[in-house]
Amino acid sequence: MEEGAKMFGPFFMQMYANIGNLCKAFYEKYGNEAIPIIKNMSEHSGAKSGEMMQSMLKSRDMKSIAELFKMWEMMGMKLEVLEVSDDTLRFKTPTCMLGIENTSKELCEAMMNSDKAMMGALLGKEVKIEIPKSLAVGDDYCEVVFTT
Repeated sequence: MEEGAKMFGPFFMQMYANIGNLCKAFYEKYGNEAIPIIKNMSEHSGAKSGEMMQSMLKSRDMKSIAELFKMWEMMGMKLEVLEVSDDTLRFKTPTCMLGIENTSKELCEAMMNSDKAMMGALLGKEVKIEIPKSLAVGDDYCEVVFTT
């Protein structure tokens, strides 16, 4: 499985970069008017991804999702899980898969609605997201916290 993940990784990363480039261009052209559209699109896409990924989980909890993150690591994403509990998953990464470094907090939050919706679909419950550090605002890394 690890070999397949490594082979699929560049395709996966390019797909996310393409989504990021499109949203970034849309945001640069239309500014804050684009944010609600990007947010809605991201939420819809994330929910669909979460539904498709449900069969990959051992159980519908944060610990199983943290295990799923290991697959992303196999694909080449640099990701460090900092905390996992029954109601919290916190991680950090030195790279932005979406390529929206040095853009804006609003764009980052709008696009991260995809991960929030994906987590909600995977867990089958409401999920909150907090982004204490973000490459989009010039921080050295991204830190994301999901809670139920």
